[in-house]
Amino acid sequence: MTRVRIQIGGFTLLELLVAMTLMVVVASCLYTALYTAFNAQRSARAAVEPTSQALNAIELLKQDIYGVLPPKGTLAGAFIGTNSRSSNGADADYLEFHTTQTYANTGQPMGGIGKIELALEDDDDDNAAQDSYRLVRKVTTNLLSPKEVDPEEHVLCRNVMSLNLRYFDGDSWLDEWDSTEDANSLPKAVEVDIEIANRVRRSSEEMERRRLLQSFAIPCGVSAVAAEEQTESTGTSSGGAGGGAPTGGQGGL
Repeated sequence: MTRVRIQIGGFTLLELLVAMTLMVVVASCLYTALYTAFNAQRSARAAVEPTSQALNAIELLKQDIYGVLPPKGTLAGAFIGTNSRSSNGADADYLEFHTTQTYANTGQPMGGIGKIELALEDDDDDNAAQDSYRLVRKVTTNLLSPKEVDPEEHVLCRNVMSLNLRYFDGDSWLDEWDSTEDANSLPKAVEVDIEIANRVRRSSEEMERRRLLQSFAIPCGVSAVAAEEQTESTGTSSGGAGGGAPTGGQGGL
């Protein structure tokens, strides 16, 4: 009978130490690479997030403007853009108008006609930049309520240093707009100029400023409806006046 002998050689202590050392080196390299990648991701996100919030705020305002109502009627109000300054002298404009845009509250989405107010307010957040504000969008949907209704507030963007709104009348850009003083007319376009502050590094107190400028036109149909209503109102008044004179003359005969 032939016997088969299998001999398994073991590792020496030196070989085990070398293997463990190599494993520690590889693990350290992997940890360093992953830490660097995650740190870069956090820094990139911190750098992009304020700009992204500002862009989202501008996009939301654009959608509200696209649904703007002519400043005339039971559920429609004036289009008022006020040029104002903050306590530190920065632009802090205010805008108010009515729109058919769909809103979203904390419970469930709802639509219909509502009043939009856009303004800068003091920011009490501990992480807010110095002399910065928060951009707030106030929405009032129950316009026929017999009692005063508190608007729903949405904080669109933080670390806002300035907000400047301008309005195009067809010839030039204006700093203010009041439809009640201009035959219930709407501007042709709206320009949004917003400046935000952003930390240079996540752990640094140094701030840099970024400026976002965008303009968008008010839909032509809205301006046409406002002009048509204004023309019909003027025609009715002049027709009544013109019709009264001949009637009176015939009565005199």
